[in-house]
Amino acid sequence: MDRSNLKIACVGNMNNSMFAVTRHLRHRGYQADLILSDEFSHFKPEADTFEQVNFNYIKEFDFLKSDILYTDRLLVNRFFTSYDVIIACGYSVAYLTYSKVYVDVVLPYGSDLYDLPFYTPTSQDTDYFKVQRTALAKYQKKGIEEARAVIFDYTNEEFEEIFKKFDLKGVRYKYAYPFIFTPEFSYQQSGALCRKSVGATRMIELRKQFDLVVFNHIRQSWKNPLDIWSYKGNERIFRAFRTFIDDTKASACLVVFEYGTDVEDSKALVKELKLEEQVVWLPVSQRKDILSMISLVDIGIGEIGDHSWFSYGAVYEFLCMKKPVIHHRDDQMYLDKVESLYPMYSANNEATLLAALKLACRDKETTARIAGEAHQWYMSYAIEKPIGILLQVIGAKNRMASNIRKFFRKLSLQMASVIFYIKLKLT
Repeated sequence: MDRSNLKIACVGNMNNSMFAVTRHLRHRGYQADLILSDEFSHFKPEADTFEQVNFNYIKEFDFLKSDILYTDRLLVNRFFTSYDVIIACGYSVAYLTYSKVYVDVVLPYGSDLYDLPFYTPTSQDTDYFKVQRTALAKYQKKGIEEARAVIFDYTNEEFEEIFKKFDLKGVRYKYAYPFIFTPEFSYQQSGALCRKSVGATRMIELRKQFDLVVFNHIRQSWKNPLDIWSYKGNERIFRAFRTFIDDTKASACLVVFEYGTDVEDSKALVKELKLEEQVVWLPVSQRKDILSMISLVDIGIGEIGDHSWFSYGAVYEFLCMKKPVIHHRDDQMYLDKVESLYPMYSANNEATLLAALKLACRDKETTARIAGEAHQWYMSYAIEKPIGILLQVIGAKNRMASNIRKFFRKLSLQMASVIFYIKLKLT
């Protein structure tokens, strides 16, 4: 395969995912560009690397700023015509599909899969909103259904029902996609990362102040969650941590972030539980700093919500940096659904979280082994295998394009022969 001539567009950058995918592809010799449109500041490329950003392969194209039916489809189509492979996430799937740009691979991050493709009008919606939102849902669903590949790891029985609403023409691969650029971010590089990170300075101070540092960087969403999938169980974490401190008398802190709809409610609960000295609040941070901070913690906590999840971004960030993680995962649900389970501590309420914290602290040798094995799993199943799938799809598209080029080249030669023959006859 001639990698240098194949142009790949990685569109969108929610959760910094596409920047990492772009870097992985370029690291393997592919000509991949990151296409940004109206991204949050903390999802800009410079938020996800300590290296000098090479803007030669990063292009700003603000095609998502208008409502979908006012998109300049010709402009969008012309922009993406030069690309052989399109990999997309989020709203861009709908806008590209509406503009007759075929999306080869969809890498959903969540709501672009379970919410965006589906819309039920309400009495509060204006006629204009109904028309635009209906179109957005239609083309988001169409783009996902027509893609060659959708990469999204197995979730849980309830969430998997969503996939039954799609008529997928391509293949759904039950893996995470490689949304961390591991050549830069890994536990082996933690020393270098921490020397560059502003956030690491605060963590180093906490390491001197406390014997145990517990880290939880999911958003605060428990009092008024937007939907059933948005409940994170933050209050369970605070209450379990209070009991953990009382039972063990440990010199421990819990690091959380001022991020989410229920930050003020969480702060009020922390005050009620008299945890102000043990709970450390940090501002919304860039992921490069979050990964650096994680390299300095003892234990990571994910969601302790009502639904079991195989994994998700926050968990993978812990695994990447070789840290033991506690979150809600019902192993029986996944035994016949996934190739392999990474080792971790499961908790789905205050009591089981308390037990997991005590066990992880008591048996440090086992905890270290779990962290090491989980990291090896992560490198195999969340990095190498999904990259292999991307390369497989890219390779198939390249072969198809090559065959088309050969066909037209042969046709061109045949036409040239016919023209030459006619010329001979005429002279």
